[in-house]
Formats: sequence, structure tokens, C-alpha cells
Amino acid sequence: MATALGVAGSLWLAWWVKRQTLGLEPREITGLVEHREAMLHGIKEGVLGLDQQQRVTLANEKAKELLSLPADVIGRSVHDLGLNDRVVDVLTGQAHGTDQIGLRKGKVLITNRRPIRLGDKEPGAVATLRDRTELVQLRDQFDANRNTTETLRAQAHEFSNRLHTIAGLIELGEYDEVSRYIDRLSASRDRWQAEVTERIDDSAVAALLGAKASLAAEHGVGLRVSERTELDAVDEGLSADLVTVLGNLVDNALDALRGHADGRPGWIEVDLRRDDGAVRVEVRDSGPGIAPEIVEEVFRNGFTTKAAEQGGQRGLGLALTRQICVRRGGTVEVRNAQGAVFTATLPLTPEGRT
Repeated sequence: MATALGVAGSLWLAWWVKRQTLGLEPREITGLVEHREAMLHGIKEGVLGLDQQQRVTLANEKAKELLSLPADVIGRSVHDLGLNDRVVDVLTGQAHGTDQIGLRKGKVLITNRRPIRLGDKEPGAVATLRDRTELVQLRDQFDANRNTTETLRAQAHEFSNRLHTIAGLIELGEYDEVSRYIDRLSASRDRWQAEVTERIDDSAVAALLGAKASLAAEHGVGLRVSERTELDAVDEGLSADLVTVLGNLVDNALDALRGHADGRPGWIEVDLRRDDGAVRVEVRDSGPGIAPEIVEEVFRNGFTTKAAEQGGQRGLGLALTRQICVRRGGTVEVRNAQGAVFTATLPLTPEGRT
């Protein structure tokens, strides 16, 4: 009797083990594990496995590199890894869609998440990550060249209109008016250049404002600097970050004014100054402002109020602005005061945070 029970138990145990291992023999299981490890560490994309509790069950070396994960990441929740909210939302499935954009320590990552389904169960999910930093950098360079081209075109258009005006006055014989018109144009241009160069010693930032002023003028928007603006020369790293942050904030204001024209001339005011060991950048506009419910959302990767209208995934400009500020140990925020007011602080000495 005992022998029969032992045989029956052994047969049941063997059946149960076979079921748990999907009918595979031990050598086949060993081969699968070896093949899986070789595949995971051989592909260029990052692969991250998550269970139902959003704990990491699998991470290849590329995923650890892209997300700057610790060596003991297996078994830890994605909420405890120091990732920003956007990346966490993508990995946990809160952000839906393919090719989701996320930023991590200066890298632009494209992430796709797929749930794992076994019958009617969903034991977890797999996320793949690709580094698109170089591609985005190339796109940014292209955008910079395009902005330069648009600025030159705007200046050429402005110059052409003035030449036509001068030619018309000459044809009418209004020679005195021609002289007065040229004097007014020259004085206006000289005032703007003198105001910018007098208040801003950094040549890159001053040049950026000059270019943006011409672009804004073509769209009927006035760009001005506040009376409080005063910025001494800064180091090259901070200058480059200021150009990126200021350029993105001014472009964002221009987009807001172009999209909500109400017949009144729009304006953008820039305020730049040192404030307690940091450079404070404030850009305000006369647009409709930011809806209160999306104040915190505007700095998330890929967010834009135009996304629904244009069907695209945009909004990296403000997200990159926030990343630059946080990397230096600063902040960026937005409030409404008869239009949107974006305020960014960039410490003179970066703290190296992400």
C-alpha cells in the first residue's frame, strides 16, 4: 500500500513539475535560460520586465545603462528608482501609445510597453527602450538652422517693405519725408540694439534676443526687455543653457500669441538678471495664459496644448527647459498674470542633478 501511494505521489509530482515547466526537460530549461541571457545582453535596445506590482523582474545591461539603474534593481519597484514621473507613467502603463518620449539624465528615450498575456491572465509587462538622443540633437540643430533661416527671411521681408516705402516716397517727391522716415527707422533699430547690449553683456543671449525680435515683428508681436534686466557675462556652459531656455520660452510665447490672435497687438517681455547666485529668466506674454488644470502638465515630455489639434507628439521644448534647470539645480514654473508668466532659475554653478 505504501509502495502504491509512493508511486502515485511520484507520478503526480512528475506531472505537476512537467506542467509548471511547460513540459520541458531540465536540459531544455537550461538551454532556454542560456539563450535568453545571450539574447537580452546581445540586443542594442534596453529591455525591462515588470510584474503586476510594477517591480522589476528583468533588466538587461542596456536598460540599466539608459535608465541609470542600480545593480540590485531586480525586485525593486519602478517607483523607488528615482525616475521622473513621465518615465514612470510610461513604464507602468499610465501613459498610453507607442514610441513614448522620456528624458533621463540628458538622454532622450523612446519607450514601448507591451503587457504579457497568458490566457486570460496578465502577469506583467515588457518595456523596450531606445536611445534617440543623437537623433533629437540633429533635429534640434535642424530646428536651429530653420529658425535662423526664418529670422533672416523675416529681416529680408522687413527690409523689403521699408525699401518699398522709401521708393514710394521718392516717386511722390517727398524727399524730406524720406529723410525723416530713414532717421526714425535708424533710431528705432539703434534704440533696440543699445538697450539690449547695454543691459546684457553676454553676446550669445543678446544675439538671440535680436533674432527673436525680428521674428516676432513679422508676426505683429512686440518683443521687449524689462527695465530691471541686467546680465553680466557668464561662462560658456551657462550661456549655452540660457540660450536654450530663453529661446524655448520665447518660442512658446510666440506660439501662444499666434494661436490666439484677438486683433490686439501682442507683446512678449523678457526679464533677465542675477538673483542670489543664479540667473533668473522671466518671460511673460499677453496671450490667454495657461489653464489651471494643466499648469503642472506643460513641462511633461511630449505635452502640448496643440497635440490634440495637430495629432502630433510635441512639447519637448518646455520639457528640455525643465531638464536643463533641474540639472543645474534650478527650477522652472508658470503662473498666470494677464497672460502666461514662465520663470526659470539657473544657478551660476550647476549642482549636477537630473
